[in-house]
This record gives sequence, C-alpha cells and structure tokens, in this order.
Amino acid sequence: MAKKKRVTRKKLLKEPDEFLTFSAKAIQFVADNQRPVFGVVIGVVAVALAFAGFRYFSNVSERKAYAMFEQGRLYYLAEISGDKTAPAQEKATEQFEKVIRKYPSTNAARFSLLVYADMSYHRCDYQKAIELYQKALGAFSAERSILKLIWDALAYAYEAKKDYKSAAEYFQRITHTQDGFVKADAYYNLGRMMEALSHQEKAFEAYNKVVQAYPGSMGFQIAKEKVVRLKGPAVASE
Repeated sequence: MAKKKRVTRKKLLKEPDEFLTFSAKAIQFVADNQRPVFGVVIGVVAVALAFAGFRYFSNVSERKAYAMFEQGRLYYLAEISGDKTAPAQEKATEQFEKVIRKYPSTNAARFSLLVYADMSYHRCDYQKAIELYQKALGAFSAERSILKLIWDALAYAYEAKKDYKSAAEYFQRITHTQDGFVKADAYYNLGRMMEALSHQEKAFEAYNKVVQAYPGSMGFQIAKEKVVRLKGPAVASE
C-alpha cells in the first residue's frame, strides 16, 4: 500500500480545502441565480393553481381559456427545455396573449399573466415582463403570498434593467409585510440594491437584519461577510 502523502499546514493555508471551495462556489451560484430559480417557482405556482382551479371551471369560457393556457404552457416548457425555434416561441406568446385578450376575467387569464411575464423575463424582454407583472398585481390583489412573489419578480426585472431604485422599492415592500415568507431573501437583495446605489449604511442595515433574524437563510454567510466589510463605513456615516 502506497504511503499517504502528508499535507503540511502551510500548503493547506495556501490551497483551500476542495469542499470549502466548492461550498463557497455553490453559495455564490445560488446567490447569483435566485431569480432564474424563482422563475421556475412562479411557473409551477401558476400551473398548480390552474390545475386545482380547473375542477371548478363551470362555464365554457373558463374551459376554453384554460385549454389555451395549457397549450401556451406546453410551448413554453418546450422552449425552456431547449427548443429555441421561432415557431415554439411565437406559439407560446400567441396562446398567452389570446387568453388575456379574449378571456380577461377568467382564472386562466390570471395564470397566463404570470407565466407570460416569467417567459418574457427569461427571454430578456424585461420591460414586457414588468408590464405583465404589473397587471398581475391587480389580478392577484387578494392573494397575499402570490403578491409577494410578484413583487420579488418585479424587483429582479427592474434589477436586470439596472433600475436599482425601483428594484429596491419592491424588495423593501416584502420586508414590510407581517409574515416571514421570502423576507430573508428580500432583506439580502435589498442590501445588494443599496450597495449598487452606493447607500452603504442602508446596505449594512439590510445585511445585518439577515444576520440577526435569519441565521438559517441561504444568504446568511454572504450577508455576514458583508456586515463585517461594511461595518466601518456604516458606523462612520452615522
């Protein structure tokens, strides 16, 4: 049996542990890709609601609208699965727009707004995504949890347009709500937006909230490092 080579402490300090390096990269990947992950979530939410609601569709308009929504959803799924052909993209757009235009008062139209907005975001058509999410705010005004997801989506869309002020406003809306749903991520993202706007003290406050109130959150470790880095400037500006 070959003798195991001894690794010196000096070498360990010079070359970080592979697992720790991987973990740091994984954390950074999730932090950098929260919105794409969320995009899938909001699509799933819409589909789940549509599937549950279909059992209660009691009129012809609802059934027709749902059938169109389902066709659009399938084309969109084909697109995100790798079908980047123009026909697939055009058909998805066509179906969602038809539902929204022809059956605006149906549940299928509400779900179409969400999925169409998400689709537009993934196509990097951020302005269209914002317009659709704004309409969805009215359509889901009574659904508090979904409203928070839409605020989150709007924030990411504004961030993609480099409108950090608007993005911060929507992340902040989530932090002002009573329940804890997605609040940890909202505080973390609010900190990012404040940094982008060069508001160091406000960034420090947002990151510090993550550290103090949400130790189990995904962004905790990064927020903790940010607090240490920003503490000096934040305290100095008080």
